Amino acid sequence: MKGHRGNPGLKGRLLDKSIDAYILSLETINRLSIRYRIEAFCYLICNAWELLLKAKILEDTQNNHNEIYRGKKIRGERRDSKSLRECLERVFPIQNNPERRNIERIVELRDEAVHLVFTEIPRDVLCLFQACVINYHKRLNNWFMVSLSERVHVGMMSIVYDIQPQYGDLADKRLRRELGLDAAKFLSKYCADIRREFDQFQRAAEFSIGIEYRLVLSKNDDDADIKLSTGPNGRVNTQVIEVPKDPSKTHHFRQIDIKNELNSKISSSKISQFDIQCIEKAYEIRKRLDFFYIGTIKGAFPQYSQVFIDWLLKQYQNDSMFFLKAREKAKKIRSAGKLDIW
Repeated sequence: MKGHRGNPGLKGRLLDKSIDAYILSLETINRLSIRYRIEAFCYLICNAWELLLKAKILEDTQNNHNEIYRGKKIRGERRDSKSLRECLERVFPIQNNPERRNIERIVELRDEAVHLVFTEIPRDVLCLFQACVINYHKRLNNWFMVSLSERVHVGMMSIVYDIQPQYGDLADKRLRRELGLDAAKFLSKYCADIRREFDQFQRAAEFSIGIEYRLVLSKNDDDADIKLSTGPNGRVNTQVIEVPKDPSKTHHFRQIDIKNELNSKISSSKISQFDIQCIEKAYEIRKRLDFFYIGTIKGAFPQYSQVFIDWLLKQYQNDSMFFLKAREKAKKIRSAGKLDIW
């Protein structure tokens, strides 16, 4: 395990157990034969995060054990350690941080799973899980310089989506019957809240990561994510292929192109490249893979997607002062010397 040289003491034990819980959560969620996999994943990933956060608190306080317990130590009495929610408040003090909200949402589902049976889980929830998995690995590496590349294959971090079409809509009567009234009512409200919060975070990948498939009839494999090919004797053979997205097709706009496109659609104000740079800083656009791409070759210029342009236009439609506010927000961030606006 890259960067892992042994972890003596309480902090090390917490970190080792956290990693074990994380790996077990991935093994569980991606094993389709386990009917209890959704609930088990929630318990395990929450446990992994709680232990990781406690190790982080100890790291930040020079191994002050009192910081992960409630109340003062009394001889002969057992102390309760802080809950996952309490650890989240300590490590992520800003309440509307998308990464913190992602974990808090999964904690809500974990708590409900104790009382309800979730035979099926909608796509919105699995997108929440996917972001949580990626966030954990990033934090483990950033905080403790530990990489799981030797223990966890990158493909294992991609949650298996085995959702039938009718299970994408909680209004479907068949799904509601299978879930039961209480579980269906809870999930309907839960998913609606997730979607609303996702939009509030400008669809931040730290909160939720979705997977979209394009189905096309084409002889060119590069045009589709799923290929239906004609086999011998006219029979249709179905195969799923993984096609890396070509940034030259999905992110083919430069800053000047973005500026020209916006000015052609917005006649009431003049948009400059400086506005786009301010929005990049204010909304951390470079963290959004669906918005931004830059090649690894030295001197490569930033590239942007049509999705980013559509998002900009939507923000302006909702608030005509959007670009001006972005300038002010970027100015405050530069003055504070930080990029994390949450």
